[in-house]
Parts: sequence; structure tokens; C-alpha cells
Amino acid sequence: MKQSLVPLLRSPVDGTPLDLRVDRTDGEEIVEGSFVDSQGTTFPIQEGVPLFAEAAAEGDTFGFKWDLIGDSYGHEEPSRTSRRQWYLNRFGFETEEHLTSFLANRPRVLDAGTGSGVDTSMFADTGATVVGVDLSRNAALSTYRRLGSRPNVHVVQADLLRLPFGPDSFDYISSDQVLHHTPDTAATLRAIARHLAPAGVIAIYVYNRKAAMREFADDFIRDMVTQMNVEDAYEVSKSLTLLGKALSEVDAKIDVPAIPVLGIEGGEEDVQRFVYWNMLKCFWNPEFDFELNVLVNFDWYHPKYAWRHTPEEVTNWFEELGFDLERLVDVQSGLSAVAARPV
Repeated sequence: MKQSLVPLLRSPVDGTPLDLRVDRTDGEEIVEGSFVDSQGTTFPIQEGVPLFAEAAAEGDTFGFKWDLIGDSYGHEEPSRTSRRQWYLNRFGFETEEHLTSFLANRPRVLDAGTGSGVDTSMFADTGATVVGVDLSRNAALSTYRRLGSRPNVHVVQADLLRLPFGPDSFDYISSDQVLHHTPDTAATLRAIARHLAPAGVIAIYVYNRKAAMREFADDFIRDMVTQMNVEDAYEVSKSLTLLGKALSEVDAKIDVPAIPVLGIEGGEEDVQRFVYWNMLKCFWNPEFDFELNVLVNFDWYHPKYAWRHTPEEVTNWFEELGFDLERLVDVQSGLSAVAARPV
């Protein structure tokens, strides 16, 4: 953790400034220490990361995931390039140069739900000062190990509903594939949006609501899998992955009639994709290794929360915030939205 992060930080309990106590440093980095707020609440700094939220319960989905896949997830080629381009396409940035130009006058960036730090790294490459936040200690520590030495990168472990920052702290907030995994998507959006400065921009991605039978099957499976320990849930995810692989290897297309009552649009479709979009999530991508395919399914079925939303809901959220919705991309997998806070 860097001393330059301190002015941005506030107590997530009462919003007051924090008193820093340093126990151990490594060059410019504060490795061990603590913050204390006006009420005497102590927040430790461990392995360079300030910890502002209770650790997730044993068997936490994302702690297990980040521990399993390690620090390099998403940072190695070709995954790094493809993930960055996917982000840029969804949020209206044609190239990384376009993103750099966009952030030139928006120097403070919050990556709300940093995961392994792939987006944090991309934002840092533009020269902006980036704060990556994640509730998972495994994710926060992993991101810090990989990116913490960069002078414009800070990493914090915290709950998005109770962030340790003052209002109006950031010029650009990105929360990609995260909000739908919180107890209340709209409430969490409101919580992070309060930290956006006037004229700032926020970008979010949430799951899209699927066809009727897919929704039913997913809820049916999730009702059981969310109650399992991570090891058993991972085994269920393996079986669904094998189903997706088998359907993909059929390598056939069918002419699907439109069935509006079930939300099925119709048309020629690959067998695996038809089942995937309309029956149940059994993800398979032959460009991924088997473990990564399993993790995509695990990511869907085991988290306690995995809300799906409609374009109308997303639009209403930003209207209620008084933000100007500038972009809304609606595809089967999810909804990508970009909105600006008025001056």
C-alpha cells in the first residue's frame, strides 16, 4: 500500500478520515500496519492490502476461484488481449488508445470488483491512478502481488456497499460482471455511484434475463448448488461442462421455430448454443482449457447471488440516480451500460 492512497480513504463505518499506523515497509510500500477511525475501529493492512471488510465465509465462491486459478488468470496472452478487447467493445472504446484519450481528463479510476486485476492493469496502462477493490481477500492479495509495485495502482479489500472512500472521489468507475453477485444489484450501484465525481462516468455490466426455460432450470440448479460446499459444486459444474462439450461436438445446426411464450426467437442455431441460451447454462468454449470452462459454469451456479436483469431495469436505475445513460448494449449474455453524472 502506498502513502499516496491515504488522502482518498475514509472509514467505511462513519466516513471520517483515518489515522495510519505503519508497522513494516518495503521501499515505498506499506506492508503491515493499520488504520484507525474516529470511533476506534481498526482496519488492518496485511501483505500490502488494507482490509476494510470481514473476510468471506469459508467456502466462498470467489475466494475458492481465485485461489484455484492463481495470480496469472487473464494476464497471459492471448487471454489478456481478448479480455481487453471485449471490455473495449462493450463500453464503446474502439482501441486502448481511445480509452487512454477518454481517461486523460479523468485521472482517478475505481475498478469496483477487480478480481485478478485484468481491468485494473488496463486502466493503469493509460496513466490514470487506479484503485482496485474486491471483497475477496484472495482476489485483492492476488491483484496486489501482480500490480501493487506499479506507482499508479492501489489495491483495497472492501465491500462495495460500504466503500472506504469519500463522496465524489473518482472520475471513472467501472464495475464489470460484479454487481449482479451482490445482495441487491440496484442498491450496490447506488452505493458505488455516490463516489463518482460530478461529470464523472460509470460503466457497468450485469447479467441479462434469459429465456423462460433457461431461467427455470438455472434457478432449480442454483437452489441446490448454492447450498453445496465448493468442492461438490465444482463437481456439478464439471458435469454441466461435459454436457456442453458433448453438445458442441455434435457440430450440428437446427432450424428453431419462434416460440414467443418461451422467449425463443427462432432461426438457425447451433445445437449447443440453442440448449445453452434456452434450456440451461452448460458453457463450453473450445478455445478455453477444460478447467476454465468449468469455472465459467461454477461462477454461475455456486455464488449466493447471481441476479439477472432487463434493459428496462438498468435504464430505471440510472434515471433514479439522475445520471445520463449514454450507452446500453443488450446482448443475450448481459447488459453493458455507460452513464454520466451531470455537473
